[in-house]
Amino acid sequence: MYPNGFKAIYDLSFGVEKGQIFCLLGPNGSGKTTSFELITNKIAFNSGTILIEGKSFSELWDSSPKIGMCLQTDTLWSFLSLEQHLKIYALIKGLSKSQAQEAITYLYNALGLKEHAHKKTNEMSGGIRRKLCVALAVIGDPDIVLLDEPTTGLDPIGREQMWALLKDLAKRKGKTVIVSTHYVEDAELVADKLGRK
Repeated sequence: MYPNGFKAIYDLSFGVEKGQIFCLLGPNGSGKTTSFELITNKIAFNSGTILIEGKSFSELWDSSPKIGMCLQTDTLWSFLSLEQHLKIYALIKGLSKSQAQEAITYLYNALGLKEHAHKKTNEMSGGIRRKLCVALAVIGDPDIVLLDEPTTGLDPIGREQMWALLKDLAKRKGKTVIVSTHYVEDAELVADKLGRK
């Protein structure tokens, strides 16, 4: 609940298991982004409980699972290339040089990013920037991946690439994937579990 009394999120309850894709489906303004900000402790909640692997955030300081998150807003540096973004994030997330190269090659192939590797952010289309933001959330092998409307601005091929990546993360790599979308057809196509907001 916001200070002005507006109730953004209430009666929301769901669980996601390892290796599953959970889609939170709802129209714009329904509270999907706020839900993600609550899950990652970016904003405080007034009541309720959020548990990750059975523990609250206060219990997770020393044994926190790695979480990768992509919100709706781009968090990119305009003067860096796509590849420089990926290398910096790989370094921040503790990957060795060989691990970083393997992860970057995987993301290039999965999302069709190789031909854009040397473009700076201001030279990229909105769809390529969106793919890069998702790639930054995924690099570093997080246990839990949270993606807020990851297909916004993508063409049909880009959307197919995105869903194939998420399925691979969940099914082959055993990651927990939580995605918000307002596209019913996307949610039905990719989700193991579906929640409507």
